Amino acid sequence: MQMQLFAYIVAKHYNISLHEVYQMSDAVFKQSLSWALAIEEEERLAEKKQNLQNNTESGDIVDFDYSFLEGED
Repeated sequence: MQMQLFAYIVAKHYNISLHEVYQMSDAVFKQSLSWALAIEEEERLAEKKQNLQNNTESGDIVDFDYSFLEGED
């Protein structure tokens, strides 16, 4: 089952058919999978970074109420 998932990842990444993936040699398949997974991870990290950047650039101001510190003990 895992090999089918890896084959799908390679096919999707390189925009080729599963039939073409299954015809690859083991060495080519492993290298293709490595690159596909590496690029997928880089894209995920870039998206996460962009989301964090978008959240901090929203201009929202958060007020903190420290008046409880002024209360009597």
